[in-house]
Amino acid sequence: MSWEWYTRPEETVHVDEHYEEAYTYWLEQLTTAKVTKIIVEEDYMYGSLTLDYEQLEREPQQIGHYFVTRDFLWTIGFDDGYCESVATKQYATPIEAFYDLLAEKMDYYFHGIDEYEERLMVAQREMSGQVPPQFMDEIFGLRNEIERWSDTVVPYRELLMAGREAFLDMDLNELKAYRLAKYRVNRLLTLIEHYQEDVIAMTDLAATLSNFRGNEIMKALTVFTALTTPVVAFGAVWGMNFKQMPELEWPLGYLFAWVMIVGFTVLIYFWLKHKNWIGSLLQFPSQIRTQEKSDNRATNETSKTSKKRTKVRYTERSR
Repeated sequence: MSWEWYTRPEETVHVDEHYEEAYTYWLEQLTTAKVTKIIVEEDYMYGSLTLDYEQLEREPQQIGHYFVTRDFLWTIGFDDGYCESVATKQYATPIEAFYDLLAEKMDYYFHGIDEYEERLMVAQREMSGQVPPQFMDEIFGLRNEIERWSDTVVPYRELLMAGREAFLDMDLNELKAYRLAKYRVNRLLTLIEHYQEDVIAMTDLAATLSNFRGNEIMKALTVFTALTTPVVAFGAVWGMNFKQMPELEWPLGYLFAWVMIVGFTVLIYFWLKHKNWIGSLLQFPSQIRTQEKSDNRATNETSKTSKKRTKVRYTERSR
């Protein structure tokens, strides 16, 4: 290689005056920062990059720092194994080596997204059966994790765009390492967007199931309250302490009370059934009427067919 690759902040390394101010700022500020940042200048770019998709759950966060020019590549915090793997390929320019380093990191991310996919599939299978109470917590955990994936990978796509901005006179698409990094970033972002849609759909479905279940419970409680109203009402009337209550002297007063309670309960039940307030919440009255008309029409057609068959048989017998 005709260029230099540095992997630690060595102050003794000579830096050209063209990069001196940016290098000083990068070394003093960005290499101690814990945020993703990309700064683009003419013929070079530098900044910091999140290297771990689980960085929100683990401290300290794993941050990589880079300084890419036409003459040298400076990386701090990147895994030595990736750096050694890229160095053995003997790239002609530091730009190619840097994007190959990004491509190697993307390949590592695919293992993590596969593990996420497995957990997502398990959650989707759970939704096909009875949804456990803690299921919403699991969905929100999956949603939070896929958002972290997106926040981690999007800066890699920005680096692809920043390289074209920094090195305007170069066609980066001619570089194999650049194309490989671009394809892997786009493929990973496609997976992330697909899983985000799946998680959103699961969240909406879980919310719908929760609302439907709540409505079913409220409906059951309302029907129960309506059916027990006669017991409560008549019990309150005949539980009064007035001295003059004619029913108390009736020989069949007890039987009369039960007849009144049961009769009004049955009456309320059939009234609710007529209003279709006892059936499924997803079946509307208009659908009930339509279904009844279809049933009546089918019954009438069956009756007409039977009459025609009877008439034909009678005619044949007459002959």
